[in-house]
Amino acid sequence: MPIKCIGLKNFTVFEDFRLEVSSGINVFVGENGTGKTHLLKALYAACEITKDKSLGANFLEKCFKNHGSVDFFKNDKNRELDVYLKADCNNKEYIAVILTVPIVRNIKNVRSNVASVLSSDKTELKGGSYHIHLQENVIFDATFIPCKDMLTHSDGLPAMADKYKVPFDKTLTNIISTATNWTLNDPPDIAIRILPVLEKMLDGKIIFDHGEFIVQKKDGRMINFAVEAEGFKKVGLLWQLLMNGSISEDSILIWDEPEANLNPKFLPYIVECLLELSRHGVQIFLSTHNYIFAKYFNVRAKDSDSLMFHALYLENGNVQVESNKIFSSLKNNAIMQTFDQLLEEVYNLDMGD
Repeated sequence: MPIKCIGLKNFTVFEDFRLEVSSGINVFVGENGTGKTHLLKALYAACEITKDKSLGANFLEKCFKNHGSVDFFKNDKNRELDVYLKADCNNKEYIAVILTVPIVRNIKNVRSNVASVLSSDKTELKGGSYHIHLQENVIFDATFIPCKDMLTHSDGLPAMADKYKVPFDKTLTNIISTATNWTLNDPPDIAIRILPVLEKMLDGKIIFDHGEFIVQKKDGRMINFAVEAEGFKKVGLLWQLLMNGSISEDSILIWDEPEANLNPKFLPYIVECLLELSRHGVQIFLSTHNYIFAKYFNVRAKDSDSLMFHALYLENGNVQVESNKIFSSLKNNAIMQTFDQLLEEVYNLDMGD
């Protein structure tokens, strides 16, 4: 079951935000400070809790700061927040809710139509408590790929971060744990058309050996991730996640700025891989600041592909959203505005102005 609606209330920069999303690919654009990464992390936290209730609702906090409290509230006078997922924006039934309410509030009065589970390790948060509500028998299997490269630091980092309270949030350490799962002997069906593209970009494939990731080049060279190019690390990570089954049919992929540090010539290949994943039932959420990367989705997509662009922007201090299937048709498009400004400057320069 794909996510159809995401809601954030009184959460960081979001006052009362509700967004209907595509069952295929969702591309988020917007200036810095409009909440793209916050939205992706909140989405990931809600998905993870549906998989493992024992995480507790304070897992939302751990996706931003692993140790210590986080003040999420946009409006400090209203000490309540929601992070919710829905099967239908017009349906009152929620799939998952992470709710922070004042301690004095009676949880039984909150959304009685939802099967609820009170977090056994509810964590007090600046005058409030975390609670979670889950619709029974609904699980979202999500993988979050952060913008930062983490596989270079794979050897023992997750365990060390928990033991010594190293301030890496869970999106950073979880990707290491996910990527270090054993790979399959044979490529899964979902990856058959994608792996050759990735291996061509890498000029090799990935090996996980003694806690470290290595690129085995076609000419026999073994390149440790510590000295591999940043862009190749992203390609290698996607290869690994496909080969160990972390990205599978009916799963969710959340990727923060896939294009960061990637050679521009590889952008259409990554777009093709993501489109192919969506055709196999993977629901994808990603953010980008790159015009070429975003534009390639419309260039390479088929009529049957499910694709939506979401432009986040600030209006009177509140985040708003505009959605469109065509990237260039977005009116509040910071990427397009910057690109148009560049074209105007180049035109004026060529004209001698």
